[in-house]
Amino acid sequence: MRLSKKAAGFVAAVAMFAAIAPAAAAVASPRSTCYGGRVCLYAGFDYNRGQIDHWRDFVQDDSNFEDNNWLNWDFSNSWHSMNNETSSIRNRIGCSATLWQHPGYTGAHSTFTHNSNDGFLANNAIGNNRASALDIWCR
Repeated sequence: MRLSKKAAGFVAAVAMFAAIAPAAAAVASPRSTCYGGRVCLYAGFDYNRGQIDHWRDFVQDDSNFEDNNWLNWDFSNSWHSMNNETSSIRNRIGCSATLWQHPGYTGAHSTFTHNSNDGFLANNAIGNNRASALDIWCR
């Protein structure tokens, strides 16, 4: 009987941790990580590996990056504008996401399906350092 109480306590602790852990993991983080429910953009190629770690995550559309700044590795504001500065993307939002060349969803664009990554946007229609808007759309 004593063992089953310990087992029940262990199971309860594991269940509680499982309920809490996903909530903590729902926030994107630097160093090329992008958790579920987010579209993560990076200032450097290959998700900033070996470069200054400027990143930003999104959960909804943004029609103009001019009013957004990159975040630093420590989550502080870099005070460096994101406009025309994106070099790589990870899409974990559960829907497709489109990067647009100009504010207001115009110009050249590239669409990324759920769970897609692209560490070198220069090979896409959007190109390197040309993104000014993000459109997230689910069917």
